[in-house]
Amino acid sequence: MRLPFHRSEGRAGRALRRAWIVLLLGSSPGLLSCGGDSGLTDPPDPNPDPDPVPEEELIFLKARADAPPLLTSDTSFVATRGDDIKVEIFYAPEQGSGQQVGDRFLELELDDESLLRYPAGHPMAGATFQAGDTITITIRIDRDELIATLEPTGLEFNPERPAELELRYTNADDDFDGDGEEDPELEGEIDLWRQEKLGDPWFRVGEIKDAELRRIRARLTSFSRYALAI
Repeated sequence: MRLPFHRSEGRAGRALRRAWIVLLLGSSPGLLSCGGDSGLTDPPDPNPDPDPVPEEELIFLKARADAPPLLTSDTSFVATRGDDIKVEIFYAPEQGSGQQVGDRFLELELDDESLLRYPAGHPMAGATFQAGDTITITIRIDRDELIATLEPTGLEFNPERPAELELRYTNADDDFDGDGEEDPELEGEIDLWRQEKLGDPWFRVGEIKDAELRRIRARLTSFSRYALAI
């Protein structure tokens, strides 16, 4: 079911190990498929220029001490201009559940026209993607602070057909501010933030907040670092 789009509020090569990462290619109907959100469409301005926030002013969510491990925290796959692609990274399933995967932590979606321009440092730097052109995308996750780094940094997406990123805080420590007590009153302030490189300020990018599923979704026109923070 497609969610309504709104600005959130608050303070401030190939798929590896199928049990670890699910990679869905829209152009290959014989592969795994699933229902759920179909994504956001034709945004005019997916990443407006919000105010920068210094890192020291943010409270970053951390994983619960008893949270299950992520099935992978470092994986790569090949994206092709002309193919729809969805990548999902999950936690380990509950022992004895009989399930292959547990809760979802990350979802990244590109449609067939999302890839726009190669990043600096690539042999094709600055060139526009043509049908059939490929690039290797890597996702690295800090298991403790739930920070996702998407590479190559600077890979550009079509602003009319941007990539979509979703992070979930289902297994985050509910003591958000680390004072020893749970903080339900702060949950509404959780948002998705972007940092271009280490040491830079952070920018709020979350656009869909779903408290029931404890997820936040954003549209991306380029890659960098992403975190859940208050």
